[in-house]
Amino acid sequence: MNEAIRRRNAGTSRRSALLLPAALASAVTAATAEASPRRRLTLEDRAAIQDLFSAYLWAFDCSDVDGFLDLFTQDAILIGIGRRYETEAAMRDWFLNLLSTRDTAGDVWLHQAGQFRFDGDGSSCVVYAYATHFRLQPATRELGVRSLGYYVNECVKAEGAWKFRRFSINRWDNTTQPWKKPKPWEAPQVE
Repeated sequence: MNEAIRRRNAGTSRRSALLLPAALASAVTAATAEASPRRRLTLEDRAAIQDLFSAYLWAFDCSDVDGFLDLFTQDAILIGIGRRYETEAAMRDWFLNLLSTRDTAGDVWLHQAGQFRFDGDGSSCVVYAYATHFRLQPATRELGVRSLGYYVNECVKAEGAWKFRRFSINRWDNTTQPWKKPKPWEAPQVE
């Protein structure tokens, strides 16, 4: 075999060998996409869901009861530290009770959500997030963290906007990641 032909053929087979993993990865990705009807959550959806959480935090910290209730679907369930609230009236009472607790203590409360983890697609998504609750006692200027916990919330896109369908606030648990546990709305109610 001519030396020039041998070198040219050897170069082609090395290039083919280098391109083979990329071609296989593309084929696997395409096959997986065809087998799965779910589409990935877009960055726009992630931002909109984070905005939903922000709207919740602002409504809570600014005592906006109607703004709070507007964030939920008609069939929403709220789980607050294991207790279920399944009607708008029950959710309103839960929210008003928290505001009353704050006002009775004379505190200023600020809430924060962060460390978001998304599991879903463009129509439904379970979101896990840290929940940090700060407090200020204006009379003494005492500052502190009132509670640490986490959210597990099912968000759904309804009429083009993300809303909470299942909403839970849970006590912090440093033994198991929340996505490795049953969803709070699937667990028995705490009495």
